[in-house]
Amino acid sequence: MKPLEFDWKKGDYSAVYAERTQRLLNIRNNPEILPGIKAYYADNHPCEFICDWGMTVDPRNAELGKPVAMPFLLFPRQVEYIDWLLELWLGRQDGLAEKSRDMGVSWLSIAFGVWMLLFKPGAVSGLGSRKEEYVDDLNDPKSLFWKGRNFINTLPWEFRPAGWDPKKHAPFMTITNPENGSVMVGESGDNIGRGNRTSIYFKDESAFYERPDSIDAALSQTSNCKIDVSTPNGEGNPFARKRKSGRIKVFTFRWQQDPRKDDDWYQKQKASLDPVVLAQEVDISYSASVTNAYVPGDFVTAAQNTPFESVKPSGPMRLGVD
Repeated sequence: MKPLEFDWKKGDYSAVYAERTQRLLNIRNNPEILPGIKAYYADNHPCEFICDWGMTVDPRNAELGKPVAMPFLLFPRQVEYIDWLLELWLGRQDGLAEKSRDMGVSWLSIAFGVWMLLFKPGAVSGLGSRKEEYVDDLNDPKSLFWKGRNFINTLPWEFRPAGWDPKKHAPFMTITNPENGSVMVGESGDNIGRGNRTSIYFKDESAFYERPDSIDAALSQTSNCKIDVSTPNGEGNPFARKRKSGRIKVFTFRWQQDPRKDDDWYQKQKASLDPVVLAQEVDISYSASVTNAYVPGDFVTAAQNTPFESVKPSGPMRLGVD
């Protein structure tokens, strides 16, 4: 997909709404073109579908006097993430996405799942997180399934499933397409992956599970495409080991790749956040994103990156045994 020309910092969507309105009027005045448009989106064009019709929500806009709901326009790195998901799913491969905070990755994963729900008959998308309320809470926008319901409900009716009834087809932890049999299912905690088979499975914030090894074992036969998504949480967990194993495809979302952010934004985060939180949530640092470490992680990393010949011995010799 060709990158969109849009000022994400300014966030003026008037031209986008005008274009969408004209596009929708054209469809409604010429309904015979709708099957061809749907066929185009179904032919592995999720980015185009999201940018043409998707809506997203950011409650933080309320205090700025800006609309809370807005068109879901993908900036370049987000387009690359959706394309990466599509490549892994078609190739039946697992992947890992490490991210800075607030990059919209949860919305992106949901949008990809909704695209599959609408255009891939019989597909099953799994979504899991460490707590149930992160997966589904009917009244909480932070939950994954709230985002999924909102994405579908804000689509023009032409792109919702035939006979769509949110109360009937989107109950707790499930969204079903009554037209083609596709489903989105949710799970939480140690129950992730138990007794289910999915086309793709998203593990949200997977570096923070209490028993990640048992969850990985449960998911091993669940899907041919499992996507771990998280900010770092130190190095002593399966997420970090997978990231550094060289055996899995990795996608990195850095804050510098978000056109809404700049160095002023980073300096504000640096001034207001605890160093460990900054390392974990913003800098994607595995070694520095832990507390109560006897030797700070950034010290360890600096030592590892220092050539041996540049170290100048000083003081008496000491021997340590672990």
